Amino acid sequence: MRKYAFGMALWSAAELGVEIPEPVKHQLRAILANESRWRAFRAQDLGMLLTGIVAQARAGENEWWRYAMPLYRFLKERLHSESGLFFDTPFGFRRRFSSFATQTYLSIACYQYGEFAGDASALVMADTCVRNLIALQGPQGEWPWFFDALNGRVLDFYEVYSVHQYGMAPALLEWAERFGQRGSRDALVKGFNWVLGQNQLGRAMLVPELNLTLRSQVRKGELTTRAPRVLRALKNAWLGKGPRLIDDTNVEVRLECRSYELGWILWSFGRRTDLPELTHNCAFGGA
Repeated sequence: MRKYAFGMALWSAAELGVEIPEPVKHQLRAILANESRWRAFRAQDLGMLLTGIVAQARAGENEWWRYAMPLYRFLKERLHSESGLFFDTPFGFRRRFSSFATQTYLSIACYQYGEFAGDASALVMADTCVRNLIALQGPQGEWPWFFDALNGRVLDFYEVYSVHQYGMAPALLEWAERFGQRGSRDALVKGFNWVLGQNQLGRAMLVPELNLTLRSQVRKGELTTRAPRVLRALKNAWLGKGPRLIDDTNVEVRLECRSYELGWILWSFGRRTDLPELTHNCAFGGA
């Protein structure tokens, strides 16, 4: 299993008030007790594990809390860039090339840990990342996909993923709102409206009759290959270029929906009652 799945197990068990099965606990102990294995973590692994540990501690289960500070220290030392963004991996060439998801998982983990542990440095790291992301948001609320975390620049806007617009960004920005980050609410609404049709193609990314969403807006010719995107990111990193949105005639829609995307919108909006312009939009039919 991917390491982040164990973090999800910690979080969901805490939320549901259920016992973690002993075989899962055994695997978790092996992962968390051996810090040499953390070198292979991706940002999603570390972010979800730390989030899950905090959720367990909030629920009164303290077995895992002893790993929280070492995990946070590792995050701070190996995954935080001076640019204010987060690296994707603790070591290696791939490290500086980070995604929007990278920023989301680690910032949420820092907010969670910082609040529960009373560690101001974690809150500052999360706030700084959010402030940078808001500054890099596209003109119609697009959250860029690929970053150069070393220099804090966008390497490529595409694909623009719906789940980032209605799920990941709102989950992160809700934390930012809670801690008084200016502009976070406006950025959330602007990003969500992208899904409702205020985007390059003027197309809603929802399919109400199927209870599904459309996955992304992507450059034409790149639906089945990542090679051009990889080469473009390398070139932009090498030349120090910051890309812009391309002409909408060269953009198409990826007709796909994955289950985790629907899960993200529940995590982000399942308990919110203060954004009726989004949660009760006519696009959601009976809502």
